Amino acid sequence: MGKGVSVKTYKLLSADGTTVISKTPGSLGGNSKARIYGRLDCSAAKGALSKGYAEHRVFFANEQDAIHAGYRPCGRCMVSRYKEWKSGPEGKEDYPWKQLPK
Repeated sequence: MGKGVSVKTYKLLSADGTTVISKTPGSLGGNSKARIYGRLDCSAAKGALSKGYAEHRVFFANEQDAIHAGYRPCGRCMVSRYKEWKSGPEGKEDYPWKQLPK
């Protein structure tokens, strides 16, 4: 790479909760305070930006990283995954979320 040429990098939250630098942007966004992940075009997330949400915004390379970092799906933009999470782990052999519904 030549002098003065910069490469865009992105800060992503990894499965173990540490921040990693990536040349590829994240595919999902999240709220570190609420521990919720969702699509980058989520209307709920966009609406919360004016209320200070940007300071809690994190990004994930994929859904697996979000789940392993302890986040749950957004009820607005990931409706089917949210319903799956909300129904809880009882009777399910494969329930990936660490954060359980209340």
